[in-house]
Amino acid sequence: MLGSVSRLTDKVLIPALFLVFMGVGCAEDSRDLANVNPPEGVLERVKFVGLMADIQILEGASKIGAFRNDDVQKRLGEAYYEVFAKHAVSVAEFERSHTWWWEHPVAMKEVLLEITEKISQIERAQKE
Repeated sequence: MLGSVSRLTDKVLIPALFLVFMGVGCAEDSRDLANVNPPEGVLERVKFVGLMADIQILEGASKIGAFRNDDVQKRLGEAYYEVFAKHAVSVAEFERSHTWWWEHPVAMKEVLLEITEKISQIERAQKE
C-alpha cells in the first residue's frame, strides 16, 4: 500500500507541483516589460526621454566645468529648475517619474537608449 502511494506521488503530485511553480514563476510582472504605460502622475516615455536628455546634457556641462561660478552647486540647482520649467515639470513629478521608470528596468533600458539617441540628435543639430 505504501509503495503505491509513493508511486502515485511520483507520477501525479510532483509534476503537478512543478507546473504550479512554473506558472507562478512565469507570471507576468509589468516591471519586466519593455513597453509599459506609466500611471497618472508619471511622465510618459517621450516626455521623460526629452527631460532626461536635457538633464544629462546639464550634468555633463557641470562635470566639464562649464559653470564658471563661485557657487557651482547653486548654479546647477538653478539650471535644473530651468530644465524643469522648459518641460513644464515639477520637482515632485520628476522625482515620481524617475522612481517609477527605474522600478521598470526593462523599459528603462529602452529609455536610456532613447536618451542617448536624443542627445546624439541634439549634438548633430548643434553642428549644422
